[in-house]
Amino acid sequence: MTQAYTHNFSEVHRPGGTIFPSLYNIGVYNTVWLAMNNHQRAVFLLVVRTMGAFATLDLAIQQATNAAGAGVVPLVPAKAITQLTQVGGDENELIIVEVRTEELDVDGGFDNIRAQVTVAGAQVQFALIPLRGCSNWPPVPVGLWTEIVL
Repeated sequence: MTQAYTHNFSEVHRPGGTIFPSLYNIGVYNTVWLAMNNHQRAVFLLVVRTMGAFATLDLAIQQATNAAGAGVVPLVPAKAITQLTQVGGDENELIIVEVRTEELDVDGGFDNIRAQVTVAGAQVQFALIPLRGCSNWPPVPVGLWTEIVL
C-alpha cells in the first residue's frame, strides 16, 4: 500500500525497537524483533554522531521465525552497512537500510527482523530508529508514538 494524501505518516508507519541516542560502549546492541506479517517494508534509520579514537560501527539485519528470535540468521544476500570508522571520518552520518518482505525467507517461516549494531574499538554515540510501513491492513495503530503533532 502506498501512503494516500489523506493518511498521516504516523498512521502508515509503525515505530518499534528504537535504540535511543546515547554514547554506547564496545558491544552488541539489538533492536527488538519486528513482526513483518502485516507490513511490506521496514526501514532502519541510523544516526551516528561522535566516535571514539579507532572506533568502528557495523549494522546488519537479521531474520527469525518468531518474536523470540528462533532460528536467527542473517538475510541472504546480507543487508549490512559498510563499516563506519572514526579513522575514516565517519562521524555525523545518516544512513538508511531498507528491507522488503520478499527479501525474507518466508518459505522457511521467517517473518521477524531486527537490526544488530556492533560497536568496537571505542565508544560511539548513535541512535537507531526502525519504522515499518506499507501495511496490509491500514491504518496501523498509532499508539506506539509518544506524541503526534498534526
